[in-house]
Amino acid sequence: MKTNKTIIISSVFITLEIILGILIQFTHNYLNIFVSYLSIALAAAFPLFFIKNKNNLLVQVGLLFTLFADLFLVVIKPMLQVPAMICFSITQTCYFLRIYYNQTSKKERIIHLIIRIISIIIIQIITVIVLKEKTDFLSLISTFYYINLIINIIFAFKQRKSSILFPIGLLLFACCDLQVGLIVLNSSYITIENNLILSFIVDPPFNLVWLVYVPSQTLIALSIIKDKTSTN
Repeated sequence: MKTNKTIIISSVFITLEIILGILIQFTHNYLNIFVSYLSIALAAAFPLFFIKNKNNLLVQVGLLFTLFADLFLVVIKPMLQVPAMICFSITQTCYFLRIYYNQTSKKERIIHLIIRIISIIIIQIITVIVLKEKTDFLSLISTFYYINLIINIIFAFKQRKSSILFPIGLLLFACCDLQVGLIVLNSSYITIENNLILSFIVDPPFNLVWLVYVPSQTLIALSIIKDKTSTN
């Protein structure tokens, strides 16, 4: 009975996300904003049916803060980047904790923490060196967020036996951010029109960002019912 309920809810969720993902490609203006935000809200609501342990709760909180971030980036005009990146950083912190608690070895946890802390320090130093006087809180919080996302992807794939959907969702998340970053670079810093592949990524004939973003959040949400760990 419980399995049937899971299958039904998951099937409805996936179907709705597919429909919304398609609608995003063919809608514009306020309708597009509504459909886009609804797809993330649906992903944030899905885990509510399955919260049964610490892992699921952390994913739930992470998805909620992703929803808050998109409120600042998608719904509110002009967008508010700083609060959005703070929310995204909290999301990745939640995912870090999920990964960390899944590591049963004390040695693995210590190595994980050392790698993460050193990586954060290095990326912050590089940010200051590269941007110099242009360094601001937005640049620092953005690099903090992205390095945590990258580290989460690496360690999540090491735990892929417990949930393969989670690392794939994070990887798609990173791909989405990469495209957004290339768009910003192309508009403000460099011109990449001579590179066919990069030009396609920056200016595709469809909404590539949301084509990747919706599946990423869908898979992260679905990962809670495929999580084979027993963390309580």
